[in-house]
Amino acid sequence: MEEKSLYRNIKTQICRMIYKDIYKDGENIPPERKLAEDLGVSRVTVRKALKLLEEDHIIERIQGSGTRVALEYGARTGNMDIITLVAPAQNAFFSRFVDAFQTTAEAMDSLVLYKQKPSGMSLEECLFRIYEKDLRNVVLWLEDMEISYEALRKLRGLGMNMVLFDSARKNDYADAVCLDNRDAVDTLIMNLRKADCNKIGFIGWDDETVESVKIREEEFLKLCPGGIVVRIPRKYHDHLDRLEDSEVKKYMRTMKDCEGILYAVGELAVPFERIAGEQNNRPVALIDEAPGVTAREIFTVDQDFMGMSERIFDCLKQQNQKAGAWKAGLYQVKGIRVNPV
Repeated sequence: MEEKSLYRNIKTQICRMIYKDIYKDGENIPPERKLAEDLGVSRVTVRKALKLLEEDHIIERIQGSGTRVALEYGARTGNMDIITLVAPAQNAFFSRFVDAFQTTAEAMDSLVLYKQKPSGMSLEECLFRIYEKDLRNVVLWLEDMEISYEALRKLRGLGMNMVLFDSARKNDYADAVCLDNRDAVDTLIMNLRKADCNKIGFIGWDDETVESVKIREEEFLKLCPGGIVVRIPRKYHDHLDRLEDSEVKKYMRTMKDCEGILYAVGELAVPFERIAGEQNNRPVALIDEAPGVTAREIFTVDQDFMGMSERIFDCLKQQNQKAGAWKAGLYQVKGIRVNPV
């Protein structure tokens, strides 16, 4: 048992060196003798570790040429007994999504492990530590976290099946599941126009590196060319209580002639509609619900967390069962239209 643990540990150490680019894809790694010396183990232990790496399609041993890193970037056949969810617990929708995700997991007979990135640790390191525990199915909710394209590539090459939740950006190494942002904006603009709103304002975040933020504003301007756009600094995300009333009023003055307002994120409506109070008689439209917001009419497109959870598990199923035929995809789930209040 101890011997088995030892050579599996050596395997993990070699994987970490590949992940850290000490051993690059396509290049040779040191011979068994040198690895044994560097890692302080016998050549027999190194040989067993290399055999595991070869079976996992991470290295390739070529007679007369040595051993080289040969990562395969397709999905890996496996089971879905355990799914690791990496997500920020402080997100306003965390509990709603996790509830839907757990419900779907129960139906799929899967166990969900939750992991939040520790403060001071990079997301890349957090994900590799999950890999070290031999957990191969990961759902990643990035929120404000960042991960490099290169890290996703290496994790895929090392054998991790991945789905990015709430990500509107397609990539080659992980499926992405998100709200159909364009459909949400289209639906809300249509409802505002039915409520006799011709001049419509848009309030969103100022960070266009977040793909969904960019898409929602682009779609608004396509449907309402010349429309008034207010961008709230992203530093207030999850800290809207720090947005001073004086700043809110300044933004509101730029939209005083608007007959209706579309909030790109429901939470942004809270400080604005609180200031407007009873004097606000114009309809508002929200992507995601915002409890406590009152107006003459409220049109909402809410995220279909259950539909998204089912799509995530379908993506993982495809990766685990149809590894050779799998290609990363972007899957957009239409939101739930909530009747006007």
